[in-house]
Amino acid sequence: MQLSDSFKLHCFVFLGAFLLFTMEPMVARIVLPIYGGSFHVWTTTLTFFQGVLFIGYLYCHFFAKRLGGWHIALVATPLIWLPLSNHFGFNPPGDRNPAWFLLLQLTVHVALPFGVLATTSVIAQSWFTRSNIQEKSPYSLYASSNSGSILALLAYIALFEPLLGLRVQQTLWFMVYLIYVFSAWLCWKKATHKSENTNATSLSSNGIKATTIIKWIFLSALPSGFMLAVSNAVTLELGSVPLVWVLPLVLYLLSYVLTFSQKKIIPSSLLHAFWPGAATLGLCSLYTPSLGELWELAAHLIALFFVAMVGHSELYRIRPSSNQLTVFYLAIALGGWIGGIAVSLIAPAVFNGLNEYPIIVGVFAITLITIKRESVFLSLRKRPYLSALGALAIALPLYQTTKKTNRKTGMIVPFFDSKPIHQYRNYYGIYKVADLPLNPKDIFPQWSENDPLFNEKGPILRTLWHGSTVHGSQIIHPYTKKYPLSYYHSQGPLKDLLNKSTKNRNVAIIGLGVGACSTYFENPEKITFYELDPSIIDIAKDYFTYLSDCSASITNVEGDARIQLEQAQDNAYDIIMIDAFSSDAIPTHLLTKEAFSLYDRKLTSKGKIIFHITNRHYDLQGIIKSTSGEKWEVLAKHSDKQLKPFEDHSLYCVLLRKGSEISQLLAANWRSLDSYEYECEPWSDDYINTLKPLYIMLREKNVF
Repeated sequence: MQLSDSFKLHCFVFLGAFLLFTMEPMVARIVLPIYGGSFHVWTTTLTFFQGVLFIGYLYCHFFAKRLGGWHIALVATPLIWLPLSNHFGFNPPGDRNPAWFLLLQLTVHVALPFGVLATTSVIAQSWFTRSNIQEKSPYSLYASSNSGSILALLAYIALFEPLLGLRVQQTLWFMVYLIYVFSAWLCWKKATHKSENTNATSLSSNGIKATTIIKWIFLSALPSGFMLAVSNAVTLELGSVPLVWVLPLVLYLLSYVLTFSQKKIIPSSLLHAFWPGAATLGLCSLYTPSLGELWELAAHLIALFFVAMVGHSELYRIRPSSNQLTVFYLAIALGGWIGGIAVSLIAPAVFNGLNEYPIIVGVFAITLITIKRESVFLSLRKRPYLSALGALAIALPLYQTTKKTNRKTGMIVPFFDSKPIHQYRNYYGIYKVADLPLNPKDIFPQWSENDPLFNEKGPILRTLWHGSTVHGSQIIHPYTKKYPLSYYHSQGPLKDLLNKSTKNRNVAIIGLGVGACSTYFENPEKITFYELDPSIIDIAKDYFTYLSDCSASITNVEGDARIQLEQAQDNAYDIIMIDAFSSDAIPTHLLTKEAFSLYDRKLTSKGKIIFHITNRHYDLQGIIKSTSGEKWEVLAKHSDKQLKPFEDHSLYCVLLRKGSEISQLLAANWRSLDSYEYECEPWSDDYINTLKPLYIMLREKNVF
């Protein structure tokens, strides 16, 4: 082959990787609304892609020496199913763990095109070894592949998602795939023409020790699993959106590019010296979340980068010769898939928290000691402070600061003294119910010890946490248990919207929480709670009394609100309230034009829509204003700055039909969003841009 042919081969690999890694966030973006914005959607989707990647490599391992024109036919076959659809045709069952159903959907709709693209790098390197190309090593193609992957991911979050709707993305992806098919045919034709006059190099696994293959698997599984563990940690706090998905994956792929390139930018000795400190920084962020959101994100990403760099540099150090590369890549793919399965499927079923994060760090350290004992111990002996950092990392899960700040509100919540009475992890999140004993004098300073309720058992502050965010509280005491607390307190914005001056209201509330909103209603009013996660219904009933204390008629409906609300009668509700913001994630599919149209159909002529949009990371006021259109008056209100004990800062928006009387709300310090200073593009099921509300929030916090 001439140099120009080598360049074409690199372009073919780059193009395949670019298509592969624009497909990943695009497909996850398609399925995300179907599963209610669950934080596990991305890790499950990524695990599926890792499995298909392994199958693609398995295909390459067995057929690389015998590839003919039929492989090009296989490359062209996905054109029958392309472009991808915006809808996968069927909704998941009402299940507490729909991961297996998601895997089935992905298999039916995207397995073939992704599987074809997964073969690109290994097939190209197979053609490389059978040609007379003058480059020293075929491993450079792997670096080209990962470079294409990184560019694809960055382009998706910076260009494709902010500027293009899903349909346009899918059409462009289809057009680029056509170019990919042509380039595959061209490279295959060149390779087969040259191989007629050269002896093909045999691709064999002979001579590779089983222990070596096991090392390859471990050194690929642990960074892969840690990448997903970091993704879970940041997604739980920042939301399940492509921007958050992509950052850990980019660093993970970048580590492959840097370690598999011929020029080493960071010496291996330096990586081994500093990775324990980086991992400890990540553990500190995981167990002491008062550092601040941006610092936490940076700490997790730094930890991931060093763990991946060390693991992949060791992987490259013990790589085989080029005639055994398909076995090598097969082991890498298998390890990556195993790491994905462990974090996305096994960990949620086994653990109640993000336990996989520290476990992977510990297993990774043991693996390095086993593989390269001398260098690890030498680094620790020369730098004893790393040993101290490691000991600190072990101690952190056992000890936490006595007070923990609820970063969403600024409320100081005693954390060490609280007693967890229930902790649960499922596909939708990580929940903890904790009790904090209170002194009656703290709540009722006017009481004396002779008052009959003073010596009543309690009071206890019971709080529901989702990740590190409070999602409702109640004081368990006969005198106070009916009082709404936290974001729902009776002196906040809700008192203006849910006052009891109007009787016989029929209300839909999307998101149950602990049921605090029910305190604003009474018999004969009706409340229908739409709750995605069945475990939340169990928690609200078993650990809190708001629902049982409410005299109104209450119905709990399980499943995604948009799907279930479609079944309700039109013009049925006087109020629709959206309070479905798990942790600080955005249920984007509840903020689109199509969702607003649904709410409009289900409301009475004088009905109103209430959005609870308290959030640390995203300012959603502009999104609600622009997406609601011209038929609504949109007003917003922050809670008062002077908060009493057990009251949290909150932000609400209300939508009233044009022409509605709003003077009372304006007099109560509600403000119209007609003059909101930031303009946002309306969201739809086809187009969502989470960068803009994130940017607005950062501007408001004076980050830049």
